[in-house]
Amino acid sequence: MNKFKNIRQNKPIFFLLLYSLFLILSIGSIYWSLIHRQQLFLGDDIQFHLGRIEGLKLSIFNGDFFPKINYFFLNGMGYASNIFYPDLLLYPAALLRLAGVSIAQSYIIYLIGINFLTFVISYHAFYFWRKSPAKSLMFSLLYTLASYRLSDVIFRAALGEILALMVLPIAFVGLLKIVDGEYRQFYWLTIGMALLFASHLITAFIFCLFIVVFLLLNWRKLVQEKQRVVFLAIATVSTVGLVALYLFPMLEQLQFQKLAVQTDQMFYLEKTAQSFSYYLKNAWNNLGFNNVGLLLLVMMVLFIVRIKNISKLGKQLLFSSVLFLFLATNYFPYRYFNQTLLNTIQFPWRFFTIVTLCMCWLVSDQLDVLLPQKKWVQRMTLPLIGLVLIVSSLFYQSGLKTTVLEKERIVPYSFFSELNPEVLGYGREYLPSGFKYMMDPHGLIIEPPTTKVSNLSRTYNVMTLDFQEAEKTRLLFPIIYYKGYQVEVEGQATVSKINKSTIPYGFCEVEVTGTGRLTFWYEGTLVQKISAGVSLISAVLLLCYILLTNGNNTEWKKIKARIKTKD
Repeated sequence: MNKFKNIRQNKPIFFLLLYSLFLILSIGSIYWSLIHRQQLFLGDDIQFHLGRIEGLKLSIFNGDFFPKINYFFLNGMGYASNIFYPDLLLYPAALLRLAGVSIAQSYIIYLIGINFLTFVISYHAFYFWRKSPAKSLMFSLLYTLASYRLSDVIFRAALGEILALMVLPIAFVGLLKIVDGEYRQFYWLTIGMALLFASHLITAFIFCLFIVVFLLLNWRKLVQEKQRVVFLAIATVSTVGLVALYLFPMLEQLQFQKLAVQTDQMFYLEKTAQSFSYYLKNAWNNLGFNNVGLLLLVMMVLFIVRIKNISKLGKQLLFSSVLFLFLATNYFPYRYFNQTLLNTIQFPWRFFTIVTLCMCWLVSDQLDVLLPQKKWVQRMTLPLIGLVLIVSSLFYQSGLKTTVLEKERIVPYSFFSELNPEVLGYGREYLPSGFKYMMDPHGLIIEPPTTKVSNLSRTYNVMTLDFQEAEKTRLLFPIIYYKGYQVEVEGQATVSKINKSTIPYGFCEVEVTGTGRLTFWYEGTLVQKISAGVSLISAVLLLCYILLTNGNNTEWKKIKARIKTKD
């Protein structure tokens, strides 16, 4: 222990050793399932997310550095996944692809990076709250190696939720800071929520539900000191400002036309919810994609037994864990919520995100309450828990090969050398409602077919052609109809506004007359441009606030002194 204290006091060596441990665990936690023998588990969402990465690579290669439409999907017909599924955090993987790394290897390197950052972020988030290196390390290990998170990484390949879990501790510690009275540090909640929004909208929504529960549990503090409420409001407004470039373009497209996500409900919570015994069995067997983990369930029971001995925050986290565990089961009457916003979470076991966060934080902070107050017991706790987590991770990885179905889902890296561009996720949610037609996206449908059209070409999202027709001619582009496409003609010709085709349904069509050259491209919308400006201004203002309130720089101190003098 004395050696550990000496190392801890030497910060460069301490963090070198700490980050080296995190890197080893980042690789080891997925090595036997995703790296060994260069094989990947064919997770439910992996092809969709690899398609997102490939589409971003394609956009950057063509000079479109902030794309709204993914032209990899549907062989180039364009899918607005970028508008509804932000790709801000996908750039490292896309840049690896541009550097010539294969899609499978880019994905693995990217996952290792996410694992590493999850270790680092969770450690520093807890340390920011408790200033205890040992407890911070325990939280980092418990959280990053949690069964539910590993099932997301290995089994489901739920990249959006994995990224959300990476940044979730930032939002959580920001919420704690405001409620605890350090409300001038509201920006941690803002930054965390903005990153959550950019990672996975469903997880952001679930965390908002948790925020409501947590604020209700702390209503007395909010009533006693109104400043907390004021800065919660400021955090909310600043979050909206930061995510404006994603939020408002999304709302614009939903208002512009009916999409499948609005009309074709595929998931019902009452059908996907399971009993507690089912989740307990999964935890016991350490298998499956909705595995909350036996360790956290056992700890939950132990803390319930010793609830009188834990802190007020500990009681709140325990209550939240039990509540969200209950919400994950079929004991909750989800049949009454089929047509509500709650159904957008698709699967009740997504609430395990909150259970995992709260229980890992509670165990790290209050485990000493459950243990005998003896030094040797306290010293052995962290190594033993670390060992349990590592062994559990190894068993989970080896357990993927236990059934015939799962063996068939283990494929070599080469399986992904040719991605299927028609894999859009289960719901194909962001297609125009009723869209089913497929055709070559480099072709054209012309009515009447006798119209003279020549020199048809396409480069990325720009299509050009020459036409000659005295009568009105309908040109139908095999590009999916979204707001933001533009068309113009040169020569003795006229062109109509872009409309949505009816037969076949959901493409972009125009009517032209005369003789001229037509250019069709995706320009974006005014809302998209204004929203990007709002986000940029919000980011600059937030950065200035952070520097003004926390800067140790001499110049900043002078500026603050001048402001005070003027006041």
